[in-house]
Amino acid sequence: MHITNLPAQAAPATDMHDRLLQLLKRMNIHLILPLLMLFTLSLSADTVSCSLLQVEDGDTLVIDLNGTPTRVQLLGIDAPEDIANPKLMRDTGRTGIGADLLLELGRLATSHLRQLISPATKVNVEGDLKRSDKYGRIPVIVSLPGEEHSLNAAMVRQGYAITLNAPSIADGVPAELLQLEEQARREPTGLWKSKPELMQAWSGRSASTR
Repeated sequence: MHITNLPAQAAPATDMHDRLLQLLKRMNIHLILPLLMLFTLSLSADTVSCSLLQVEDGDTLVIDLNGTPTRVQLLGIDAPEDIANPKLMRDTGRTGIGADLLLELGRLATSHLRQLISPATKVNVEGDLKRSDKYGRIPVIVSLPGEEHSLNAAMVRQGYAITLNAPSIADGVPAELLQLEEQARREPTGLWKSKPELMQAWSGRSASTR
């Protein structure tokens, strides 16, 4: 009896993930790990269209997610605080800068994000909507329909936020954010231009990227 070979079925995503884990045993883990983390994020990422309810600060929005007001964080970026809270206190202790000066930076960052987007605007939200950070926010990438770059990228490129550290990049943040921050600092633009000393002290970045 002749048996016709049947076409192989596509391996489930979980099998692909297991194969990548096996591959790590034979390859340079330091080179492969960021790619694996990006792959893992893509398996769990959702993309939904929502309405903006509020710009809370320079890296936090409140969106209408299925009829529920939901706080989201612009994934991979950090903006100065614009109200007194525990993070502001940590920043003052870390930098030695007075709270009033850091709050000024934060208010400028928040004001800029409010210029980029206003309440009732429709946005595309991408991320693991079941995951939240230690502040109760869902880390996501937020884009305006038809726009090439996300709000995450715009805040960094325009000089009102910085890229978070390397572990956040491994969590799926596009590496382009680091390049956009370097461009903003080099030009300089945004707060890197209007408040360079404060931004350097708050961010911990060096004085120049040249």
